[in-house]
Amino acid sequence: MKTMLLTASLFASLMAGAAMAMDSHTIEEHMAKINDNYIKTAEDEGKTQALEEKVEELEAMIQMILDDKDA
Repeated sequence: MKTMLLTASLFASLMAGAAMAMDSHTIEEHMAKINDNYIKTAEDEGKTQALEEKVEELEAMIQMILDDKDA
């Protein structure tokens, strides 16, 4: 559990540095969607599963930001 939280924190830090490559409004919308998904999953399947999915979604978003930055 601590590992997932640490991983999510690391990705959040990386995202903050790469956020300049994307429009901040787009990032805010994507983060809102990720947080909504987290809440739904936590209610339906538990917090551990919700955190795992949130980390995966954050990884995908960071990769999208990095890909956009390279383009």
